[in-house]
Amino acid sequence: MDAAAVDLDRPLRLYPLTFLEEGDEVTVGRADIDSYGLFPADGAALLRRLETGETPNDAARWYSTQYGETVDMVEFLEVLEAFELLVPDGEEVVEAGAVRWQGLGRAVFSPVAWVLYGLLFIAGIVAMFREPAVVPTYHNIFFTTSSLVALALGNVLGQAPWILLHESYHALAGRRLGLNSSLSIGRRFYYLVFLTKLDGLVAVPRRKRYLPMLAGMLVDVLVVTGLTLAAVPLVSSDGFGGFMGRFLLAMAFGTLLRFAWQFYFFLRTDLYYLAITVLGCNDLQTVSKGMLQNRFYGLIGRRDKLVDPETWTPRDREVARWYVWLMVTGYAILTGLLVTAVIPAAIRITEMAVRKLFSDISPLNVLDVTVFLVLNFGELILAGIIAVRGYRRRTIAAPAN
Repeated sequence: MDAAAVDLDRPLRLYPLTFLEEGDEVTVGRADIDSYGLFPADGAALLRRLETGETPNDAARWYSTQYGETVDMVEFLEVLEAFELLVPDGEEVVEAGAVRWQGLGRAVFSPVAWVLYGLLFIAGIVAMFREPAVVPTYHNIFFTTSSLVALALGNVLGQAPWILLHESYHALAGRRLGLNSSLSIGRRFYYLVFLTKLDGLVAVPRRKRYLPMLAGMLVDVLVVTGLTLAAVPLVSSDGFGGFMGRFLLAMAFGTLLRFAWQFYFFLRTDLYYLAITVLGCNDLQTVSKGMLQNRFYGLIGRRDKLVDPETWTPRDREVARWYVWLMVTGYAILTGLLVTAVIPAAIRITEMAVRKLFSDISPLNVLDVTVFLVLNFGELILAGIIAVRGYRRRTIAAPAN
Protein backbone atom coordinates (compact mmCIF):
# COMPACT_ATOMS: atom_id res chain seq x y z
CA MET A 1 0.00 0.00 0.00
CA ASP A 2 1.28 3.46 -0.96
CA ALA A 3 0.37 5.86 1.84
CA ALA A 4 0.66 8.86 -0.48
CA ALA A 5 -1.99 7.38 -2.79
CA VAL A 6 -4.54 6.61 -0.06
CA ASP A 7 -7.95 8.29 -0.36
CA LEU A 8 -8.10 10.31 2.87
CA ASP A 9 -11.89 10.49 2.70
CA ARG A 10 -12.35 6.74 2.92
CA PRO A 11 -12.01 4.61 6.09
CA LEU A 12 -8.87 2.51 6.35
CA ARG A 13 -8.60 -1.18 7.15
CA LEU A 14 -6.25 -2.02 10.01
CA TYR A 15 -5.12 -5.34 11.38
CA PRO A 16 -6.21 -6.26 14.93
CA LEU A 17 -4.02 -4.09 17.17
CA THR A 18 -2.87 -4.18 20.79
CA PHE A 19 -2.43 -1.01 22.87
CA LEU A 20 -0.37 -0.76 26.06
CA GLU A 21 -0.30 2.62 27.79
CA GLU A 22 2.78 3.36 29.92
CA GLY A 23 3.06 6.94 31.08
CA ASP A 24 3.12 9.36 28.16
CA GLU A 25 3.84 6.62 25.62
CA VAL A 26 1.75 3.82 24.14
CA THR A 27 3.06 0.61 22.62
CA VAL A 28 0.94 -0.31 19.60
CA GLY A 29 1.37 -3.28 17.31
CA ARG A 30 0.34 -6.59 15.86
CA ALA A 31 0.74 -9.68 18.02
CA ASP A 32 0.44 -12.01 15.02
CA ILE A 33 3.74 -10.85 13.48
CA ASP A 34 5.35 -9.23 16.54
CA SER A 35 5.51 -5.79 14.93
CA TYR A 36 5.33 -2.99 17.50
CA GLY A 37 5.93 0.72 17.66
CA LEU A 38 6.16 3.29 20.47
CA PHE A 39 3.65 6.12 19.92
CA PRO A 40 3.04 9.31 21.89
CA ALA A 41 -0.32 9.32 23.65
CA ASP A 42 -1.87 11.70 21.09
CA GLY A 43 -0.62 9.56 18.20
CA ALA A 44 -2.15 6.46 19.75
CA ALA A 45 -5.43 8.34 20.25
CA LEU A 46 -5.41 9.32 16.57
CA LEU A 47 -4.79 5.70 15.59
CA ARG A 48 -7.73 4.59 17.72
CA ARG A 49 -9.99 6.98 15.77
CA LEU A 50 -8.86 5.35 12.53
CA GLU A 51 -9.44 1.93 14.07
CA THR A 52 -13.08 2.79 14.81
CA GLY A 53 -13.68 3.51 11.10
CA GLU A 54 -13.19 7.26 10.86
CA THR A 55 -11.67 8.53 7.65
CA PRO A 56 -8.15 9.99 7.85
CA ASN A 57 -9.48 13.48 7.16
CA ASP A 58 -12.16 13.20 9.86
CA ALA A 59 -9.56 11.88 12.31
CA ALA A 60 -7.23 14.77 11.41
CA ARG A 61 -10.00 17.31 12.09
CA TRP A 62 -10.72 15.64 15.43
CA TYR A 63 -7.01 15.78 16.30
CA SER A 64 -6.86 19.49 15.45
CA THR A 65 -9.86 20.23 17.65
CA GLN A 66 -8.63 18.02 20.51
CA TYR A 67 -4.96 19.09 20.62
CA GLY A 68 -4.95 22.47 18.86
CA GLU A 69 -2.41 21.29 16.27
CA THR A 70 -2.55 19.99 12.73
CA VAL A 71 -1.27 16.55 11.76
CA ASP A 72 0.26 15.40 8.47
CA MET A 73 -1.94 12.35 7.83
CA VAL A 74 0.14 11.12 4.87
CA GLU A 75 3.25 11.06 7.06
CA PHE A 76 1.27 9.37 9.86
CA LEU A 77 0.01 6.70 7.47
CA GLU A 78 3.57 6.09 6.27
CA VAL A 79 4.52 5.30 9.89
CA LEU A 80 1.60 2.87 10.16
CA GLU A 81 2.63 1.28 6.88
CA ALA A 82 6.22 0.87 8.09
CA PHE A 83 4.94 -1.12 11.09
CA GLU A 84 2.65 -3.14 8.78
CA LEU A 85 -0.48 -2.04 10.60
CA LEU A 86 -2.48 -1.19 7.46
CA VAL A 87 -4.24 -3.93 5.49
CA PRO A 88 -3.26 -3.79 1.80
CA ASP A 89 -6.08 -3.47 -0.72
CA GLY A 90 -7.57 -6.81 -1.67
CA GLU A 91 -6.11 -8.73 1.26
CA GLU A 92 -8.39 -10.65 3.57
CA VAL A 93 -7.69 -10.46 7.29
CA VAL A 94 -7.71 -13.91 8.85
CA GLU A 95 -8.46 -13.93 12.55
CA ALA A 96 -5.50 -15.35 14.46
CA GLY A 97 -6.16 -18.63 16.27
CA ALA A 98 -5.00 -19.66 19.69
CA VAL A 99 -1.23 -19.81 20.22
CA ARG A 100 0.13 -23.34 20.21
CA TRP A 101 1.23 -24.79 23.55
CA GLN A 102 -0.65 -22.11 25.48
CA GLY A 103 -2.36 -24.80 27.58
CA LEU A 104 0.98 -26.41 28.41
CA GLY A 105 2.36 -23.00 29.37
CA ARG A 106 -0.49 -22.49 31.81
CA ALA A 107 0.00 -25.99 33.23
CA VAL A 108 3.74 -25.65 33.96
CA PHE A 109 3.10 -22.39 35.84
CA SER A 110 -0.08 -23.46 37.60
CA PRO A 111 -0.42 -23.40 41.42
CA VAL A 112 0.05 -27.18 41.52
CA ALA A 113 3.25 -26.89 39.50
CA TRP A 114 4.62 -24.21 41.85
CA VAL A 115 3.98 -26.48 44.85
CA LEU A 116 5.87 -29.32 43.12
CA TYR A 117 8.74 -26.97 42.23
CA GLY A 118 8.98 -25.87 45.86
CA LEU A 119 9.07 -29.47 47.11
CA LEU A 120 11.76 -30.41 44.59
CA PHE A 121 13.91 -27.43 45.58
CA ILE A 122 13.60 -28.17 49.30
CA ALA A 123 14.37 -31.86 48.77
CA GLY A 124 17.47 -30.99 46.74
CA ILE A 125 18.80 -28.58 49.37
CA VAL A 126 18.19 -31.14 52.14
CA ALA A 127 20.05 -33.79 50.09
CA MET A 128 23.07 -31.47 49.74
CA PHE A 129 23.18 -30.89 53.50
CA ARG A 130 22.90 -34.60 54.25
CA GLU A 131 25.33 -35.75 51.55
CA PRO A 132 28.18 -33.21 51.11
CA ALA A 133 29.59 -35.40 48.31
CA VAL A 134 26.77 -34.29 46.00
CA VAL A 135 27.25 -30.53 46.53
CA PRO A 136 28.14 -29.07 43.08
CA THR A 137 31.86 -28.26 42.71
CA TYR A 138 34.22 -27.89 39.77
CA HIS A 139 35.61 -31.37 40.52
CA ASN A 140 32.32 -32.78 39.17
CA ILE A 141 33.37 -31.81 35.65
CA PHE A 142 35.96 -34.63 35.61
CA PHE A 143 33.46 -37.46 35.87
CA THR A 144 35.67 -39.82 33.83
CA THR A 145 39.36 -40.14 32.96
CA SER A 146 39.06 -43.00 30.46
CA SER A 147 38.46 -40.85 27.38
CA LEU A 148 38.90 -37.20 26.53
CA VAL A 149 35.97 -37.43 24.10
CA ALA A 150 33.68 -38.90 26.73
CA LEU A 151 34.66 -36.08 29.08
CA ALA A 152 34.03 -33.39 26.47
CA LEU A 153 30.83 -34.95 25.15
CA GLY A 154 29.43 -35.25 28.64
CA ASN A 155 30.16 -31.65 29.59
CA VAL A 156 29.20 -30.11 26.22
CA LEU A 157 26.43 -32.23 24.73
CA GLY A 158 25.20 -33.27 28.17
CA GLN A 159 24.10 -29.67 28.70
CA ALA A 160 22.05 -29.55 25.48
CA PRO A 161 18.77 -30.87 26.92
CA TRP A 162 19.00 -28.54 29.92
CA ILE A 163 19.74 -25.53 27.72
CA LEU A 164 16.74 -26.45 25.58
CA LEU A 165 14.62 -26.79 28.73
CA HIS A 166 15.82 -23.35 29.90
CA GLU A 167 14.76 -21.70 26.65
CA SER A 168 11.54 -23.75 26.49
CA TYR A 169 10.47 -22.38 29.86
CA HIS A 170 10.98 -18.84 28.57
CA ALA A 171 8.85 -19.72 25.55
CA LEU A 172 6.14 -21.48 27.56
CA ALA A 173 5.90 -18.56 30.00
CA GLY A 174 5.31 -16.34 26.96
CA ARG A 175 2.88 -18.78 25.33
CA ARG A 176 0.93 -18.79 28.59
CA LEU A 177 0.23 -15.09 27.88
CA GLY A 178 -0.71 -15.81 24.26
CA LEU A 179 2.61 -14.60 22.78
CA ASN A 180 4.48 -16.12 19.86
CA SER A 181 8.05 -17.25 20.41
CA SER A 182 10.97 -18.70 18.48
CA LEU A 183 14.40 -20.16 19.25
CA SER A 184 17.69 -19.19 17.57
CA ILE A 185 21.47 -19.29 18.05
CA GLY A 186 23.35 -16.11 18.82
CA ARG A 187 26.57 -14.75 20.33
CA ARG A 188 27.37 -12.82 23.49
CA PHE A 189 30.97 -11.55 23.18
CA TYR A 190 32.93 -14.83 22.81
CA TYR A 191 30.09 -17.08 24.10
CA LEU A 192 27.70 -19.00 21.87
CA VAL A 193 24.15 -18.91 23.24
CA PHE A 194 20.63 -20.07 22.47
CA LEU A 195 18.05 -17.28 22.36
CA THR A 196 14.28 -17.16 22.81
CA LYS A 197 12.54 -14.42 20.85
CA LEU A 198 9.61 -12.89 22.75
CA ASP A 199 9.09 -9.54 21.07
CA GLY A 200 5.45 -9.54 22.15
CA LEU A 201 6.48 -8.83 25.75
CA VAL A 202 6.66 -5.12 24.90
CA ALA A 203 2.86 -5.13 24.60
CA VAL A 204 2.35 -6.87 27.97
CA PRO A 205 2.00 -4.94 31.28
CA ARG A 206 5.34 -4.80 33.09
CA ARG A 207 4.24 -6.92 36.05
CA LYS A 208 3.43 -9.79 33.65
CA ARG A 209 6.84 -9.68 31.95
CA TYR A 210 8.87 -10.84 34.93
CA LEU A 211 7.93 -14.53 34.81
CA PRO A 212 8.81 -15.02 31.11
CA MET A 213 12.16 -13.32 31.77
CA LEU A 214 13.01 -15.38 34.86
CA ALA A 215 11.45 -18.71 33.83
CA GLY A 216 14.76 -20.02 32.46
CA MET A 217 16.62 -19.33 35.70
CA LEU A 218 13.78 -20.96 37.62
CA VAL A 219 14.13 -24.20 35.70
CA ASP A 220 17.95 -24.04 36.03
CA VAL A 221 17.55 -24.14 39.83
CA LEU A 222 15.14 -27.06 39.52
CA VAL A 223 17.52 -28.92 37.19
CA VAL A 224 20.43 -28.53 39.64
CA THR A 225 18.38 -29.78 42.58
CA GLY A 226 16.73 -32.55 40.53
CA LEU A 227 20.01 -33.90 39.15
CA THR A 228 21.55 -33.75 42.62
CA LEU A 229 18.66 -35.75 44.07
CA ALA A 230 18.98 -38.34 41.30
CA ALA A 231 22.72 -38.67 41.97
CA VAL A 232 22.39 -39.33 45.72
CA PRO A 233 21.70 -43.11 45.51
CA LEU A 234 24.24 -43.59 42.69
CA VAL A 235 27.34 -41.57 43.54
CA SER A 236 28.69 -44.07 46.08
CA SER A 237 28.06 -47.07 43.83
CA ASP A 238 30.62 -48.95 41.76
CA GLY A 239 30.58 -49.58 38.03
CA PHE A 240 27.96 -48.02 35.77
CA GLY A 241 25.85 -46.73 38.68
CA GLY A 242 28.75 -44.73 40.08
CA PHE A 243 29.57 -43.41 36.60
CA MET A 244 25.97 -42.20 36.10
CA GLY A 245 26.02 -40.56 39.52
CA ARG A 246 29.19 -38.63 38.66
CA PHE A 247 27.75 -37.73 35.25
CA LEU A 248 24.56 -36.34 36.80
CA LEU A 249 26.65 -34.19 39.16
CA ALA A 250 28.71 -32.95 36.20
CA MET A 251 25.55 -31.80 34.45
CA ALA A 252 24.30 -30.19 37.67
CA PHE A 253 27.51 -28.18 38.02
CA GLY A 254 27.39 -27.13 34.35
CA THR A 255 23.82 -25.90 34.84
CA LEU A 256 24.91 -23.98 37.94
CA LEU A 257 27.62 -22.24 35.86
CA ARG A 258 25.01 -21.22 33.29
CA PHE A 259 22.82 -19.88 36.08
CA ALA A 260 25.74 -17.77 37.37
CA TRP A 261 26.40 -16.55 33.81
CA GLN A 262 23.02 -14.77 33.85
CA PHE A 263 24.55 -12.22 36.24
CA TYR A 264 26.68 -10.92 33.34
CA PHE A 265 23.63 -8.79 32.54
CA PHE A 266 25.66 -6.40 30.36
CA LEU A 267 25.62 -9.24 27.79
CA ARG A 268 21.81 -9.08 27.41
CA THR A 269 21.20 -12.04 29.69
CA ASP A 270 17.88 -12.78 31.41
CA LEU A 271 18.76 -10.44 34.27
CA TYR A 272 19.56 -7.63 31.81
CA TYR A 273 16.01 -7.73 30.45
CA LEU A 274 14.67 -7.88 33.98
CA ALA A 275 16.77 -4.83 34.92
CA ILE A 276 15.64 -2.67 31.99
CA THR A 277 12.03 -3.61 32.67
CA VAL A 278 12.30 -2.62 36.34
CA LEU A 279 14.17 0.59 35.40
CA GLY A 280 11.60 1.48 32.72
CA CYS A 281 14.12 1.48 29.87
CA ASN A 282 13.55 0.57 26.25
CA ASP A 283 16.94 -0.40 24.76
CA LEU A 284 19.58 0.46 27.34
CA GLN A 285 22.36 -1.56 25.72
CA THR A 286 22.05 0.13 22.32
CA VAL A 287 21.83 3.59 23.88
CA SER A 288 24.89 2.94 26.06
CA LYS A 289 26.89 1.76 23.04
CA GLY A 290 25.73 4.81 21.10
CA MET A 291 26.80 7.07 23.96
CA LEU A 292 30.26 5.46 23.98
CA GLN A 293 30.47 5.77 20.21
CA ASN A 294 29.60 9.48 20.35
CA ARG A 295 32.27 10.13 22.97
CA PHE A 296 34.91 8.33 20.96
CA TYR A 297 34.09 9.92 17.60
CA GLY A 298 33.68 13.31 19.30
CA LEU A 299 37.24 13.06 20.63
CA ILE A 300 38.72 12.27 17.19
CA GLY A 301 36.58 14.84 15.38
CA ARG A 302 34.45 12.43 13.33
CA ARG A 303 31.12 14.17 13.84
CA ASP A 304 29.68 12.41 10.78
CA LYS A 305 29.76 9.18 12.80
CA LEU A 306 27.75 10.55 15.74
CA VAL A 307 24.43 8.97 16.65
CA ASP A 308 21.52 11.39 17.09
CA PRO A 309 20.67 11.36 20.84
CA GLU A 310 17.13 12.50 19.99
CA THR A 311 16.42 8.95 18.80
CA TRP A 312 16.87 7.70 22.40
CA THR A 313 14.15 7.79 25.02
CA PRO A 314 14.75 10.19 27.95
CA ARG A 315 14.77 7.29 30.44
CA ASP A 316 17.36 5.35 28.42
CA ARG A 317 19.59 8.43 28.28
CA GLU A 318 19.26 9.01 32.02
CA VAL A 319 20.13 5.43 33.03
CA ALA A 320 22.83 5.02 30.35
CA ARG A 321 24.91 7.79 31.94
CA TRP A 322 25.90 5.40 34.75
CA TYR A 323 25.18 2.06 33.08
CA VAL A 324 27.72 2.74 30.34
CA TRP A 325 30.58 2.55 32.87
CA LEU A 326 29.20 -0.67 34.30
CA MET A 327 29.06 -2.11 30.79
CA VAL A 328 32.65 -1.06 30.05
CA THR A 329 33.80 -2.59 33.33
CA GLY A 330 32.00 -5.84 32.53
CA TYR A 331 33.55 -6.14 29.09
CA ALA A 332 36.96 -5.33 30.57
CA ILE A 333 36.54 -8.13 33.13
CA LEU A 334 35.52 -10.63 30.43
CA THR A 335 38.46 -9.55 28.28
CA GLY A 336 40.73 -10.04 31.26
CA LEU A 337 39.29 -13.51 31.81
CA LEU A 338 39.87 -14.26 28.15
CA VAL A 339 43.54 -13.34 28.47
CA THR A 340 44.22 -14.76 31.92
CA ALA A 341 41.94 -17.83 31.97
CA VAL A 342 40.36 -18.85 28.68
CA ILE A 343 43.47 -18.60 26.49
CA PRO A 344 45.80 -20.26 29.06
CA ALA A 345 43.20 -23.00 29.57
CA ALA A 346 42.97 -23.49 25.82
CA ILE A 347 46.77 -23.77 25.60
CA ARG A 348 46.80 -26.28 28.47
CA ILE A 349 44.05 -28.35 26.85
CA THR A 350 45.91 -28.33 23.54
CA GLU A 351 49.17 -29.39 25.22
CA MET A 352 47.36 -32.21 27.02
CA ALA A 353 45.77 -33.37 23.76
CA VAL A 354 49.09 -33.24 21.87
CA ARG A 355 50.87 -35.27 24.56
CA LYS A 356 48.12 -37.86 24.48
CA LEU A 357 48.25 -37.95 20.68
CA PHE A 358 52.01 -38.60 20.53
CA SER A 359 51.81 -41.18 23.30
CA ASP A 360 49.58 -43.36 21.15
CA ILE A 361 49.12 -42.77 17.41
CA SER A 362 46.54 -45.49 16.96
CA PRO A 363 43.47 -44.49 14.85
CA LEU A 364 41.17 -44.69 17.88
CA ASN A 365 43.38 -42.41 19.96
CA VAL A 366 43.78 -39.92 17.08
CA LEU A 367 39.99 -39.83 16.71
CA ASP A 368 39.60 -39.35 20.47
CA VAL A 369 41.97 -36.37 20.53
CA THR A 370 40.54 -34.79 17.36
CA VAL A 371 36.93 -34.93 18.53
CA PHE A 372 38.00 -33.62 21.94
CA LEU A 373 39.64 -30.55 20.36
CA VAL A 374 36.63 -29.88 18.11
CA LEU A 375 34.23 -30.02 21.06
CA ASN A 376 36.39 -27.70 23.16
CA PHE A 377 37.11 -25.07 20.52
CA GLY A 378 34.02 -25.44 18.34
CA GLU A 379 32.02 -22.92 20.38
CA LEU A 380 34.67 -20.20 20.03
CA ILE A 381 34.95 -20.87 16.29
CA LEU A 382 31.18 -20.71 15.79
CA ALA A 383 30.98 -17.50 17.85
CA GLY A 384 33.66 -16.02 15.58
CA ILE A 385 31.79 -17.08 12.44
CA ILE A 386 28.56 -15.51 13.73
CA ALA A 387 30.45 -12.29 14.58
CA VAL A 388 31.98 -12.09 11.09
CA ARG A 389 28.64 -12.76 9.40
CA GLY A 390 26.97 -10.08 11.53
CA TYR A 391 29.71 -7.58 10.65
CA ARG A 392 29.35 -8.35 6.93
CA ARG A 393 25.57 -7.88 7.07
CA ARG A 394 25.98 -4.51 8.77
CA THR A 395 28.64 -3.47 6.26
CA ILE A 396 26.42 -4.40 3.30
CA ALA A 397 23.40 -2.66 4.83
CA ALA A 398 25.32 0.54 5.69
CA PRO A 399 25.23 2.15 2.18
CA ALA A 400 21.45 1.73 2.09
CA ASN A 401 21.08 3.71 5.28
